[in-house]
Amino acid sequence: MAKAQSYYDWEHSFRSKPKNTLGISENNFRNFLKNWEEENLSIERVEKNIIFILDIETTGLDPYYAMICEIGLCFLELDTGVIEPILNITCQEENKEFSFDSWIFQNSDLDIEDVKNAPFLNEFREELQGFFNMKIPCTAYNQNFDFSFLKARNFQIPTKFWDPMHKLTSILKIRRYNGSYKWPSVQEAYDYFFPKERYVERHRALDDAKHEAKIVYATYLYLKEK
Repeated sequence: MAKAQSYYDWEHSFRSKPKNTLGISENNFRNFLKNWEEENLSIERVEKNIIFILDIETTGLDPYYAMICEIGLCFLELDTGVIEPILNITCQEENKEFSFDSWIFQNSDLDIEDVKNAPFLNEFREELQGFFNMKIPCTAYNQNFDFSFLKARNFQIPTKFWDPMHKLTSILKIRRYNGSYKWPSVQEAYDYFFPKERYVERHRALDDAKHEAKIVYATYLYLKEK
């Protein structure tokens, strides 16, 4: 049987054609979402314990003042380790100011001009919320950061999975100056599980989400063996 086209592949090919800003009509999106659910949420696939891994990139730390400029989403099959990219969004937000001095533009290859020319986040609202409504648990590395930005914009994530950063705190046991364990960074967690790989965190949403999915799967296997 031919492998079903991923949402990410479909979205990429669809957006390359001249259409409105979102790239798909409301009816077409609803039909596609229904078909994607039927293909990917079959009984066989649900038994593989699918979860979503989310990553966002922002211009700052405050969820009410900083701007979301990238969103990446992929799914992970906990029984197999298969990782599939789903969404890769570059966006801007109304009434949010940002400059080249923002941390994200100084510490990644995200181009400020790509953000200035990107669609507004609200144009992706139904699309993104549609995935959160699928009854698939969702997580992020340091959930409080990513989820707080979405909550501040009235997104709802009804089903959550555990936060890998918190799980790994007592596994990696990286001590602070006062002797307590610190929350490990994505880079520290990845280097712990995959020391032979030459990975450097890119701070690009989809790429980070895929590598964080590998961390989640490695953590899941570690905890399963305990």
